[in-house]
Amino acid sequence: MASASGCASLRARLCERLHGSDPYASPWTLEEDHSYRHTNVPQVFLSALFQRLRPELSVEVGSFKGGSALRILSALDRTSKRSCLVCIDTFLGDASMWLNRRATGRGSLQLHRGHPQIYEQFMANTQSYADYIVPFPVASLSGLRALQLLAAEEGFPRPDFIYLDSAHLKGETLLEITEAFRLLRPGGVLMGDDLDWPAVEEDLRIFAGGCSDLSGENLGVSGSSFFAGGYWMVEAEGCGPRQWLLQKAQVSDESRLLAQLRAEICAQESGAAPAEYVAASAADQEALAWYLKGAQLLEKGDMAGLGWMKAAAQKSPSLAYHFQL
Repeated sequence: MASASGCASLRARLCERLHGSDPYASPWTLEEDHSYRHTNVPQVFLSALFQRLRPELSVEVGSFKGGSALRILSALDRTSKRSCLVCIDTFLGDASMWLNRRATGRGSLQLHRGHPQIYEQFMANTQSYADYIVPFPVASLSGLRALQLLAAEEGFPRPDFIYLDSAHLKGETLLEITEAFRLLRPGGVLMGDDLDWPAVEEDLRIFAGGCSDLSGENLGVSGSSFFAGGYWMVEAEGCGPRQWLLQKAQVSDESRLLAQLRAEICAQESGAAPAEYVAASAADQEALAWYLKGAQLLEKGDMAGLGWMKAAAQKSPSLAYHFQL
């Protein structure tokens, strides 16, 4: 196994920021169980890709019990630079698992008092790579947003490699691809599973067709072929679906992209511009008139406007919340 020294500092920072401590610090009670083998990560291809990419930070979205994470880290063993791997998953399973009575369905949830033990099994299965993994038990979009915020506001690096194997529903997959690609550093690679699923392929084509930041460079890695739709296809290793791959174009000024990331996050969370306040009651309407009068006075340099705004906030709690008074 490659030395952990290259990612130890970054992993410690991420563990402290996301968990407050190292989640692997105490032993986990479940025994290792690698019987769930449904992972399509092309380990040979990734080994060759990582030799070229040499990622500092990698992210996996959709980890389940750790089989794919172990393949990714095993592929990273062939590089001299060890990458820290953030594993994002709710660890709660999906609808098909909950509704499937067979052992491969609901049984794989390992329910205990009605709650899955997938997270506990993941931690037990990945204990041997504890120096490299940061588990992040949240929904995919929440996890990607958290990492975007850490990069935009706190100086954490953006990932060089992201592996996406989470949503397979039309529309939801597009959202995940969009936010994962937004997080990716310039020159980085976003790769995903199940290209042969119609919903996945359709959302991938929609994204690639509207994205202006895709790299047109040759990957230089055998086992992949470029598709005219703007993405790469990676053949399955053994029996399984093909993978898809997008590479983000390089830029000369990464600081500009960070500023753009901050603006995009703000626009998504707050709206590109403040929405018009809708006064639903007579009290709201009166408060809005006071607020507008206060704003006009302040624009003229008259500090009496603050009094009108304070009165408006006391008159209408909803107006106060809307305008953050």
